[in-house]
Amino acid sequence: MQPRSTLGVAGLRKTFGGVEVLHGVDLELRAGEVHALVGENGAGKSTIINVLSGRLRPDGGQIVLNQAPVTFRNPLAARRAGVSIIAQELELVPTLTIVENVFLGAEPTAYGFVRWRDARRRVASVLTELGVNASPDRAVSTMGVADQQLVEVAKAIVGEFQVLIMDEPTSALNLEDTERLFRIVRRLKETGVAILYVSHRLWEVFDLADRVTVLRDGHRISTTEIGKTNVDSVIRGMLGDRSSLITDATGHLRRGAPTHARTGQPVLQVKALASGDLLQDISLAVHGGEIIGLAGVIGSGRTELCEAIYGLRKVDEGEVRLGGKPAKLDEPKTAACSGVFMLPEDRKGAGIFARLDVRENAVLNARTDVGEVESDADLREVGPGARHHSLGERLGMTRVLSAVERSAFGKLQKAFSIRCTGPEEIITALSGGNQQKVLFGRAALAQPKLLLLSEPTRGVDVGAKEEIYAAIERFAARGVAIVVSSSEITELLRLSSRIYVLRNGRITAELVSHETSEEEVLARMAG
Repeated sequence: MQPRSTLGVAGLRKTFGGVEVLHGVDLELRAGEVHALVGENGAGKSTIINVLSGRLRPDGGQIVLNQAPVTFRNPLAARRAGVSIIAQELELVPTLTIVENVFLGAEPTAYGFVRWRDARRRVASVLTELGVNASPDRAVSTMGVADQQLVEVAKAIVGEFQVLIMDEPTSALNLEDTERLFRIVRRLKETGVAILYVSHRLWEVFDLADRVTVLRDGHRISTTEIGKTNVDSVIRGMLGDRSSLITDATGHLRRGAPTHARTGQPVLQVKALASGDLLQDISLAVHGGEIIGLAGVIGSGRTELCEAIYGLRKVDEGEVRLGGKPAKLDEPKTAACSGVFMLPEDRKGAGIFARLDVRENAVLNARTDVGEVESDADLREVGPGARHHSLGERLGMTRVLSAVERSAFGKLQKAFSIRCTGPEEIITALSGGNQQKVLFGRAALAQPKLLLLSEPTRGVDVGAKEEIYAAIERFAARGVAIVVSSSEITELLRLSSRIYVLRNGRITAELVSHETSEEEVLARMAG
């Protein structure tokens, strides 16, 4: 018997600024099914999600709920109709507690009073299932990114719903948390919930989904039962003519760590470093032009190590040396002045400036005559200059400087393949991959000696990953020392010549990338 259609769109069309971004898309979610939606950033996935969750109104076509046309005027209307969503970007209020965030705007009440005891009980139960060891009364601002992501999950699965939309739910989770989430998804599926699962991690799609729909440039390319397709076919559907870039069946593109000559003094040396209660006896070295990887589960210390090197965490013991000389990097400003640039793990919270446009984000802290940027090959010519202009100073400067910045951004845009409507577009309107490429443009203007990259391709599609990988390798070719901290082992094997494995705040292994395997790295991570 054919399962009934729970939620879907028929002939969906959506236009922004006179440009149609969805071209008559059909999508059907069935009760008791996990339906994966895949495609590059800009393919239309987020627009479909926003229509289904009541955040956008379609310009054509209709939403169908239980075989009847419906209209969701806002997210609250969608939620009342039984549609729940786990958003890709965190939508929590940091100053509120977990329980306040979970029930924000929908607090359980009786006779006009909020039933906080009942709310705390329900949240505590969900947190236990998700593996979050925290009181419902804990402030969200005191939690790490991974636990905040799990609070987002808790928001979505508390209460009654027929449909669950999951937009990159595992982007901040380690393997253990991911598997725990998968068990919850399978349980919800067994109860008849229809689940739309959006992820750039194709192994998750093939592990979890029953059917997969491929989008490209606002068109539905295919909808296929998962057992009747494979990773290569899905990638070809996503990229079209560009699929020849892919040679790695994992979806992470080519495997083969670059090799770099390790001559002379290392750019970075860390000796017996200790920081706080986690990092202990950390020693490593990175030479100019070398890319090293940091592997480990969330909480292993790899993110904290990058933060300690950059001055975001206090170094209690040990030594950090740059170019063979002791460096006291006690704050990010000192690190930046010493030639260290860091792309943070939390792009939204600590990377981009959400209220500024794309150009301002790219050139914000460039201490340079940005007019010198001529091409990707010449980006190394742009570096620290005689003047540093704060945002306030730049806003009061002449139109000449604005024109120089426009010109510089145009060259950065070409060099890093940044896709946007123009330099004045607000950066939050860009896809995650293009936001990340803007930050790489900012790094190029800083002309670093050492580049710290924490989860450089989180939430980025297959095609944009290759562009970011190419950008990283161009930095290395110019002699920049690079540290990549990533939860994706295939990414570390793809980029780095050596991988340091961290567990419980200590380095437990140093592996040569072309001599190891994903299985060995996983085993070392697990101990």
